[in-house]
Amino acid sequence: MDLWCKKLYRFLDGELESGDEERFRLHLALCRACASGLHDAMQLEMLSVQALCGAVAHNDAPAPPHEGGSVLRFAALRGWKGQVLGALLAMGLGALLALLSSSGRPWGDTWRVGASARGMEARIAYPAADRYLPYIPARTGTPEPGALLTEPPVSLRTLADLEAREDLHGIAAAYLVRGELRQAADFLSRSAPSVDRDCDRAVLAMASGDLKGALFLLEGVLRQVPDHPQAQWNRALVLRALGHPLQAAEAFEAVARQGEPGWSEEAGIRARALRAGGPTSN
Repeated sequence: MDLWCKKLYRFLDGELESGDEERFRLHLALCRACASGLHDAMQLEMLSVQALCGAVAHNDAPAPPHEGGSVLRFAALRGWKGQVLGALLAMGLGALLALLSSSGRPWGDTWRVGASARGMEARIAYPAADRYLPYIPARTGTPEPGALLTEPPVSLRTLADLEAREDLHGIAAAYLVRGELRQAADFLSRSAPSVDRDCDRAVLAMASGDLKGALFLLEGVLRQVPDHPQAQWNRALVLRALGHPLQAAEAFEAVARQGEPGWSEEAGIRARALRAGGPTSN
């Protein structure tokens, strides 16, 4: 038995640290024993919910476990289950089975390259996640209940494949484009040092409001690679936020000169708007 297999119950109870929780999810994608254990646990969980709600069980439903059995751990909805079980129950057990049996079929686009627009103003320094898309700011305000399910999660098997190739930056980028900052930060912290990693660490600093920290990281990148397009772009955003529109315009103009399809055109528009004192995004 793999050491990670012994952590199944702790995972279900939400007792793993955030880093171990992500690693267990990757393990789950490749371990049939744990996938089967999760399936059995969710079946029992559904029976518990049916009993609590007064639902009439089907005649062929399995009998509940005897008292004292380890499966009774799943009677309380807490931790990881408390966050996820509601969505799984709403979709039905069939959806869970489809997830566990899907051999490599991804849930949506790993780095959102097939999307029609981007909601993040900053650029990500991972090539697969940096395809140009027009910028449309995310709507502000409290999302509708169903809005949390509109962005498909990354396929567990895709994440496992990336982990097997030691492409932790790719995993971080997949989380970053979805705005899942805590997971992105965890994988970035474990990825190999590089100017691209530092550029994306600056994106996380920007998102947390640490503009000076982001500027420090970006200027470190540009000292090593003066024409780094993502760092130039993100530095322009930071300078604009710090109240330096002309310096921000110069940084955008440096991006425009590189001739990147889409990015250069938008950078030119932003630079002209900054020099004219107008808005740089809608």
